[in-house]
Amino acid sequence: MQEVANRAGVSPMTVSNFINDKFQFMSAATRQRVAAAVADLNYRPDTAGRSLRSARHKSIGMIVVDESPLYLSDGSTTQVVSGLGNALNAEGYTLQLEGLRARDLETSSLLRLVRTDGVCLMLSGKPAQRRAMLASFQRLNQPLIVFYERSIKGDGGGDLCLVRQDDGQGGILLAEHLIERGARRIMIVKIVLNQWSSVDERIRGIRSVAAKRGRQVEIVGCGGGAFDEVQAAVDEAISESGLPDAIMATTDQMGIAILKLLKAKGIEVPKQVMVTGYNAFEFWRLSDPVLTTVRSPGYELGQVAGREMIRRLETGAFEKPVIKLPVELVVGETT
Repeated sequence: MQEVANRAGVSPMTVSNFINDKFQFMSAATRQRVAAAVADLNYRPDTAGRSLRSARHKSIGMIVVDESPLYLSDGSTTQVVSGLGNALNAEGYTLQLEGLRARDLETSSLLRLVRTDGVCLMLSGKPAQRRAMLASFQRLNQPLIVFYERSIKGDGGGDLCLVRQDDGQGGILLAEHLIERGARRIMIVKIVLNQWSSVDERIRGIRSVAAKRGRQVEIVGCGGGAFDEVQAAVDEAISESGLPDAIMATTDQMGIAILKLLKAKGIEVPKQVMVTGYNAFEFWRLSDPVLTTVRSPGYELGQVAGREMIRRLETGAFEKPVIKLPVELVVGETT
């Protein structure tokens, strides 16, 4: 660092500010001189030395427990990881990402080797399984952020923050919208390979409205939610019990697969059956007709979690035990 400072004609503190992206403390000309000196000398901070000096790794772990090896193909996971990584990188932190099946959790390097300052978790499985997994990570005595959980308790302490969206309200908004348009029999299509707390919350919201309004709800499982699995499951359900008034998919990808199946069968949407999705990530508008859906703040959840983790590391405590972001009904052409 001293060599870079000498080359640029600045103090070592100015070089430190440059390396840590604190550009507000220098002029544009100074920034250019330091950047040129860093490039000429091929300077890289010694992260191991910095960790020893500060007792910080400047790194956050992110574990996604998903039974599918293609866990990043899930839109919600991708959005959250993107928001989290960008928020952390902006403050000089790196993100270590692992995707694991529940039965392989003990092999996690983040669990076995403490190389992070905190850990973020996205857990699938039955509630008891998720509590057990959380307890394993609480024994690390690191701050934890858990995504999408409404409430979850382990046995290893309270240095924990839950970051989620209001999925119960999302289910309520969709169900009320469909019932107002005349739906009496509603089919919900969900993935059964994984059990996500967020999906359970949506279904609870749908069921609560249906029960109050005297409407019928049925659940159709479709494996891991792949295109062919969704179409096969819905086709079989329609063949066995007839066409419902509305089909509610728990993701937009599944909703699009259903739309294509219905079109191939000559069934008009929404004239003969209404269809909804969930999440409203950018590609949802590519469906034809455009799905009615709920907008999830997935990227924002990651951003909020990143900022909250850094605040916890700087202050010693999470500001709130639970952070919940709102969702929004987006009415398309399928209802």
